[in-house]
Amino acid sequence: MAIPAEIKQIIEKQIELMIDQTKAYLPFIKLAFPRVKDLSDACFTLIVGTVLPTFVTQFAMRMKFPTKQDFAEFGTITEKYRSKIKEMF
Repeated sequence: MAIPAEIKQIIEKQIELMIDQTKAYLPFIKLAFPRVKDLSDACFTLIVGTVLPTFVTQFAMRMKFPTKQDFAEFGTITEKYRSKIKEMF
């Protein structure tokens, strides 16, 4: 079962918003965390961790549960943003 288009769109919009916010705070992030070896990976992980509850909530609002395949597709959707985040650093 594929993730419904509406849920996919919500997830992608939230990721894009968080990437834009990360760009705005980039100078602070680099200054505040000088010892972090891979800031892009840390930011990616934070973004995915923040989007995951939205993903699950969107299914719950439709009285459904995400399947293993839905979680795998969620991973595929979010992974395509990793390079976009890496470019900022």
